[in-house]
Amino acid sequence: MQENPNNNKSTWLKLGLNTIGKHGRNELKITVLCEKLKVTKGSFYHWFSSKRDYERQLLQFWKQRFTHAFIEQAEMGENSQEKLSLLGRQCIDATAKGDRLEFEINAWSFQDDEVKNFVHSVYKQRYEYLEKLLTGIYQNKTEVKKHALILYSLVVGVDFFYRKLSRKELELIFSDYLI
Repeated sequence: MQENPNNNKSTWLKLGLNTIGKHGRNELKITVLCEKLKVTKGSFYHWFSSKRDYERQLLQFWKQRFTHAFIEQAEMGENSQEKLSLLGRQCIDATAKGDRLEFEINAWSFQDDEVKNFVHSVYKQRYEYLEKLLTGIYQNKTEVKKHALILYSLVVGVDFFYRKLSRKELELIFSDYLI
């Protein structure tokens, strides 16, 4: 009997984020996910103790992929301006991809206090990293705060725009911060 290559934790987590991004959290149904991966429910419970455990691990995976990994990539820049530009390009790439993952996770946080606390800690970490980068660009603390607020508002705002923005529009929005 050959093992199913889809039967690993990483595949489950990627499918979960993809499902949230395309269809919303309410589509995270164990049976439906099992069908998509062509595995049994037992496979799900091999990797996760419960649906709640899966949701918690999904949030950790989201944080790793869209916060820690973004910061690690940005840190490859030689100075704060380069780092900010690298971070901006990653945000543009993620937004241009077309799913609504950030929007859906934010919406989920309004329905669940544990998720809200987790998401707020991620947003705080992201904002503090922005401030750190901007401190290397602007001398005045008020300018740092102003630009951090502008940038974070832009990042959040593109998810709530009335239509999908093109890559060219996204680059225009962030052009003051890109190299």
